[in-house]
Amino acid sequence: MILKTAVIIAGGKGTRLEEKSLEIPKPLIPVYGVPLLERILRWLKKNGVEKVVIGVAYKKEMVKNYFGDGSKLGLKIIYTEHDENGGTEDAFKTAIDKSGINDENFYAMNGDQITDLHLEGLTNYHLQRDSLATIVSIKLKTNYGIVRVDNNGKIVEFQEKHEVPGVLMNSGIYVFNRGIKDYLSSGNIEENAFRKLVNGKKISSFYYDGMWFTVNDKKQLSQAEKIMRENEFLID
Repeated sequence: MILKTAVIIAGGKGTRLEEKSLEIPKPLIPVYGVPLLERILRWLKKNGVEKVVIGVAYKKEMVKNYFGDGSKLGLKIIYTEHDENGGTEDAFKTAIDKSGINDENFYAMNGDQITDLHLEGLTNYHLQRDSLATIVSIKLKTNYGIVRVDNNGKIVEFQEKHEVPGVLMNSGIYVFNRGIKDYLSSGNIEENAFRKLVNGKKISSFYYDGMWFTVNDKKQLSQAEKIMRENEFLID
């Protein structure tokens, strides 16, 4: 099953992208020739999504003017506005409340990930569980060297930029049930609503081992473009 609605929070300044975000907002920063947010929208459209709510803040008019009503991408886009200094929880709450979403379940995400995840499997997984939220979890990767030692404290292995065994991280891609509205207030969603859902056993993890990367700084942008160059199937 594919859900028809998605919520994207795309109001960040992208300050770690430095000069790139001074003139244009982070959602419009090109990733291999195509704005970051447009790549996300194309992916959603490819997966069968029809309506997208975009929460905007920093340089919001530029985002609105670029994407318009979404018809050029074959989508219906609705915009909501939140405080650019507020947290992700406030941004999601505003987007859900002001857009009038009444879908039982919908996709939700931060606006800085690129992935080849097929949403049908994620959706079915979510619907089979009594959860108000399902998080797409991926293997934690570190840019720091990992040191492995023996019982005598001797280093037996040293690995650079390695996946951390047995540790998963939040990809920033979710499925929400509309009941999550009762848990949203302000601040960051990971620190507030998600912790409440953990205590109530109302949140699940969907493990994904495929392609995923985020664009938060110049190094990640360079890595993303390298991946795009090497994997032409990612290019629409």
